[in-house]
Amino acid sequence: QRETMERPFFSLQKRKRLKAITYKSPNEDVEVTVEAVPAYGMATIWDADILIWAASALNRLKNEGRNDLPRELKTTAYDLLRAIQRDTGGKGYADLKSALDRLATTTIRTTIRAPRKDRQSRFSWLDEWSVEVDPETDKPIALKIVLSNWVYEGIINEKSVLTMHPDYFQLSGGLERALYRIARKHAGDQEEGWT
Repeated sequence: QRETMERPFFSLQKRKRLKAITYKSPNEDVEVTVEAVPAYGMATIWDADILIWAASALNRLKNEGRNDLPRELKTTAYDLLRAIQRDTGGKGYADLKSALDRLATTTIRTTIRAPRKDRQSRFSWLDEWSVEVDPETDKPIALKIVLSNWVYEGIINEKSVLTMHPDYFQLSGGLERALYRIARKHAGDQEEGWT
């Protein structure tokens, strides 16, 4: 989602971050403030892989000709972990739960898409997430993720989503991931490159 690729919306460290991120563009048109809940910490650039998966899922539905794209997506934890190239063992599931918690509790205040320069929006990445269980066996059958309206609108808006190379998920450093996202947004298909 283009609007989140060049600005500091996510923590670049794997350690729990509680200190807020405050960003103002050089021309002061764009402001972003990201705040964490102490119990969970701030959403990380690795947590954002779940949002990349969601954007891909919605794009698939759009390409299939679906008119009513849902804000609520259902998958299995296993399929989601495989899609974002993560471990599917016990640690992978625990890490996924922690990532979902951070995405649901991190709050962002921004002027991006605000109707006027002096207005701001406040949102979290996810409105909710839950695990559906079989009522008879009590075993998990689906993972339900509800995107926030801000995220959903950004994904379904025409020309607002860029493809990312599957190897992006193999980048292990937060700074490397941030640099890839910035370069992907700006350098894209420009023969002359971007400075």
